[in-house]
Amino acid sequence: MTFWQENYAFIKDVYDMRHSKMAEWMENVEKAISRIMADKVYTSAEFKRERDNFHALCKDLERAEVKKWLAHILEILMAERAKDQKKSEFDKLETLIKKHEELIPTVMKTQVMVDLYWKCYAYGDELKPHIEFLDGIMLSSTRDIAPSCVENVDELIERQEKSLTQLETKRGVVKELIEKGKKILENPDKPKFLEGHVQRIEEGWDDTKQKAQDRLTLLQETKNAWVGYAENNETIASEFEKAEDEIKKVKKRFNLAAALDDLKRRQDIYNKSNDTINGLFKSINDNFTCMSITLPEDKKKIIDKEIKAVSEKLEVTGRFDEKVKKVEEFCNALGEFDASLKTINDWMALATKELEDIKAAAGSMLPEDRVARTMDLQEDISAKVEILSSNAATEKELLPQGDKVPSDAQDYKDELNRITKYVMDLQARTRKECDSFSEDVKYWAEYRTGIKEFTPWLEKSEGACTEGLSKPSNLDEVKALHEKVSSFDKTCINYLKVLDAAADAAKKMTTHEEADKEVAALKERYNKTKSVSDSWVAKVDTLLKEWVLLDNTVTELNTWVAKDKTQEGENQFSLEKMESTLGELKNIFKQKEQLVDNL
Repeated sequence: MTFWQENYAFIKDVYDMRHSKMAEWMENVEKAISRIMADKVYTSAEFKRERDNFHALCKDLERAEVKKWLAHILEILMAERAKDQKKSEFDKLETLIKKHEELIPTVMKTQVMVDLYWKCYAYGDELKPHIEFLDGIMLSSTRDIAPSCVENVDELIERQEKSLTQLETKRGVVKELIEKGKKILENPDKPKFLEGHVQRIEEGWDDTKQKAQDRLTLLQETKNAWVGYAENNETIASEFEKAEDEIKKVKKRFNLAAALDDLKRRQDIYNKSNDTINGLFKSINDNFTCMSITLPEDKKKIIDKEIKAVSEKLEVTGRFDEKVKKVEEFCNALGEFDASLKTINDWMALATKELEDIKAAAGSMLPEDRVARTMDLQEDISAKVEILSSNAATEKELLPQGDKVPSDAQDYKDELNRITKYVMDLQARTRKECDSFSEDVKYWAEYRTGIKEFTPWLEKSEGACTEGLSKPSNLDEVKALHEKVSSFDKTCINYLKVLDAAADAAKKMTTHEEADKEVAALKERYNKTKSVSDSWVAKVDTLLKEWVLLDNTVTELNTWVAKDKTQEGENQFSLEKMESTLGELKNIFKQKEQLVDNL
């Protein structure tokens, strides 16, 4: 033991040094673990350095020889030392060994985590070129483009198709990487950044694929718009020319059936032309709208001017429509003209038969009936003459005039002349028939005029008689009522003259039995009305006289009462006369009331 005791200081220094080295090593291991398990996301190179450092530190993890040496040397050194020192040194060593024992499980776990983390960082390195590839495709699929012609669009389509082909080529690799990442994600100890890696490659693939496809679709639609714009411009120019040619073919035709057939054909041609031109113009605008998404501003202005030039030519459809509508109006007018002629032609046979019937029934028909039927026929003929006069004006507007007239138009002119000649002849024959008994016609007209004037008045007067008279409440109302009944009575007398004149005219006709019956019936009704009028006049005359007398008496009585009590007034005032006047006033008032009640 003497050797150890003699060299105690030197050996103790060696012991302390190895003890410190052991403690320092554990501290370095803890720091390495701390750095590895930190939230910081390293680059793969940085993490490799940390991993290598950790592995280097953990090569001799058990440190069995070191612990054994420390324990053995400490036992020898403390053999002859004080109890307190011995206890202190052994406690330090025990603490060191205990800490080492506690560190080992942490190190073992960290070693597993280091392998997992390294796998994740390696996975990130593996993703990097593919993510850069997707970013490149995404950039090319979303960058601004401004093709100024269809050739530029074709080039862009070719590039985009290549990008999609490249994407498709990478599909298998990318999908495998995504599955690989999801597999690692199943580990509950996975680092947080791994989920971001997997999400980025998965969403990046879907987004890039979608954006690339969208860009290709846009380019294809843009190409179709360029091609469609060119083709539609050519087609619409051709349609404008066709419309101009068709406008020249729209003409009036004077055969109604042929005119209606041709109108239907022209309307169909116009509708088709209008729909085609408007459809093409809408397509041109739709093409321009699609092209404008990628079109440069200078090119946009040029195409906009081209479209405005096309829009100015759309007026051809308006002219086409206007011309077709004019022909439609012509056909409608021609149809009405044709129908009018046919209607009158059919009527002519009926009117001729009516005239023959009147002639044939001359012996058995009452004169007034014969007159009435003949006049009705004349009125009917006059109405048709007016229609023919209107038709003649229409013919001048519708049909061409002059020497060279189309045969179809001439047929209408000839038919109008034929019908007009026949109707005028029929009118003359009917007038001649009427002239043979013109006196009867004259007296019949006078009779009918009188009856038409008298009958409405009589009906109105009968209504007034039924209503009766209003009951007046003062002298002014009595005077107004007196004026009313007097006027009514005068009117009765005047209208009797109208009825008598009508009766006299009827008696001058050859046969007037029916007229006499009608006059007698009206005269009977008139007499009843006149009787009421006479009664009214008598009652109201009496009432007016009594009311005037009453008014005068009241006025006189008021004058007496109002006089001053002068000597002259006292001499003139007589009580007996006052009583007499009041009695008279009472009687007049009572009689007046009775007269009012009897109205």
